[in-house]
Amino acid sequence: MRRTGREVGRCVTRTVSRLRGTGLVLEDCLGGWDRSARVWGGFGPAVGWGRSFRTVSGLYGLDGLHEPRDFDRLAKEVAERCDELAQRLKATPPSARSVYALDEISNEICSVVDVAEVCRHTHPSKEYVQAAERAYVRLQDYVASLNADEGLYNALSEARRVDGKSLSQEGARVALTLQEDFERGGIHLQGAEKKAFESRLSRSLELGMEFQRNLVRPEYFSEVELDEPVVASLPRDLRMDFRNNDITTQKWRGIIDPSTSTSMLRCVADSPSRREIFVAANTGPEPNKVVLSSLINARRDVAESLGFKTYAQFASAPLLAKTPKAVKEFLLTLSEDLKQTAAEQYETLRRYSPHFGRIPSWDKAFAMSQARGYECNLNSAVLSQYFPLDTVVAGIGELLSRVLGLHIEFQDLLPGEGWTSDLKKLIVKNEDGEMRGTIYLDLVPRPGKFNHAAHFVIRCSRMLSATERQHPSVALVCNFPPSSGSNRTLLSHGEVETLLHEFGHAMHSVLSDTEFQHLSGTRAPMDIVEVPSHVFEHFAWDPSALKLLGRHHSTGDHIPDDLISALRKSKEIFSALELQQQLVFALTDLELHNQQRDLSAKAIADLAASIQNEHCMFETVPNTNWELRFGHFVGYGATYYSYLFADILAESIWKRHFAGDSLAFGAGKVLRDKLLRHGGSKDPEKLVRGVLGDDSLTEVGGGFRPTRFL
Repeated sequence: MRRTGREVGRCVTRTVSRLRGTGLVLEDCLGGWDRSARVWGGFGPAVGWGRSFRTVSGLYGLDGLHEPRDFDRLAKEVAERCDELAQRLKATPPSARSVYALDEISNEICSVVDVAEVCRHTHPSKEYVQAAERAYVRLQDYVASLNADEGLYNALSEARRVDGKSLSQEGARVALTLQEDFERGGIHLQGAEKKAFESRLSRSLELGMEFQRNLVRPEYFSEVELDEPVVASLPRDLRMDFRNNDITTQKWRGIIDPSTSTSMLRCVADSPSRREIFVAANTGPEPNKVVLSSLINARRDVAESLGFKTYAQFASAPLLAKTPKAVKEFLLTLSEDLKQTAAEQYETLRRYSPHFGRIPSWDKAFAMSQARGYECNLNSAVLSQYFPLDTVVAGIGELLSRVLGLHIEFQDLLPGEGWTSDLKKLIVKNEDGEMRGTIYLDLVPRPGKFNHAAHFVIRCSRMLSATERQHPSVALVCNFPPSSGSNRTLLSHGEVETLLHEFGHAMHSVLSDTEFQHLSGTRAPMDIVEVPSHVFEHFAWDPSALKLLGRHHSTGDHIPDDLISALRKSKEIFSALELQQQLVFALTDLELHNQQRDLSAKAIADLAASIQNEHCMFETVPNTNWELRFGHFVGYGATYYSYLFADILAESIWKRHFAGDSLAFGAGKVLRDKLLRHGGSKDPEKLVRGVLGDDSLTEVGGGFRPTRFL
């Protein structure tokens, strides 16, 4: 019963997001993407799954959710049902069944809180978002009360003592993690100490939500004023954000949305204009100065209440790395390994910068784009012509069929099920027709929507009986804007990679064969949960997979071999420089959460700047503060290193099991049987060694890091 809605994903800057609390818990199916073609690939029409017993649905598939006020009722009802389950559990002699009862309580809560989580990030109605947030907070507070229920804790610990041998291996791990979560939730605290802990925990949750809300509030986006020729050079969808309110000037004003600023920086040829865009995208929101400082300090107080020296120590304890020391050694070793290659790549990049000496950060995206064009003979605009959104989704369906033996079907949404007109619904089945789960695709941007890419769990997999499984349901949320001069959404290669990443998370969820929902799918340690998604990213660079994923939007031709070669070359040309930026994010996240003293907003800014200047070839820009827009501080909290952990482990998995014949079913079978199906039900060290061998991990100070680096 982890205290969180489950959301895993990544944004356009190749970062990964997972919003977590700090305690425990428990029309035509291509309409809106392309109205001119049907490209089905590995997809077929669904034949009425569920229609024999359901003709209407609640929003997000949650029965009873039809209007905003239903959230209050559903939250109240689930708390009442769980109270009844909890009382029955405490009145029953402890046994292995006690673990099943706790998992049932967890499942009941998650059936509503997970929907509230995805709703507050995706629904276009302000009323729904506000109602979802109220339900989310109410249920998180309710979970906190369960965390503090000594009767439940005693029933669990006694059940492990008297009947632990009756549990399966998975059941024993569920029982252990539940007990550890109780203890990490402050069950041992009494009186004033307990009240202080609960207050700090609640405050940290509220601060995290406030930090995220500030990222999408339009009033906190910055405006820039650009010359007319600069605006004219932007893609059509970005030009639409600019207005000339004074015809006597050649200046156009527009709001800089951080989620699209990188695209702007790539195509604007004027360096001073790039500087304005970069500064606007990396300034503010001003309120987040206080919010971030308060959040970091509140988390430290939570950790200290539980006997940990720092929040980083608290956060890493249940993970594969286990200690901040292991994480820091991993990151510093990686930083040292990257330096020489990064310096060489930087010298290549300097040839494409208009500045002598150091390349300013605002020139990085443009210079890289130019260099990739000349050095690799890669034209990104030409490449995107081969990635219509509907074609890519169909290609992923074919890929999943070949690699994992799955059948993916489009299915019409039931009345009341969808939350936006652009939503698509996929049904996942085994080769023999056995139902595995549902994937909602919410891929088009709209105001107020979560502005990164993410995988949200709506319902977890678990066994309902010896023969019946609760089928999982997830939402993949991305923001792929319509393409200029085309009636189809054409993806950049980076967006294709992002979509594959999210499908990797989805496969982790829908292929989970766990008995309990508590450790189903992506409910695994943070530094393991990103591995499948990073394995799937490799398909975006593989020649055989690219032939499946890409067809020209007008001719239907496959991607030419020379274009694939240029693309693959472009991956390596600046790989070390790009990894350095991820290293900066990870080290900043770790160091902020590994402090034992209060951190002011200035101290946070100074720490972020010093880490960037030491570990990255690109220095900080005065009067900018990227850390105030880095929403993954909320979702990760001392565990952003897991992105790089996963990158390295996924590279090893790809080389060991996929390289040479990426679309072979045997390779996918290893991934499915030894990693995906287990979710978090096995010790992460055993999972990694099972897939990669005993020598794949190195022990460091009581924890582990990957033995082999990139």
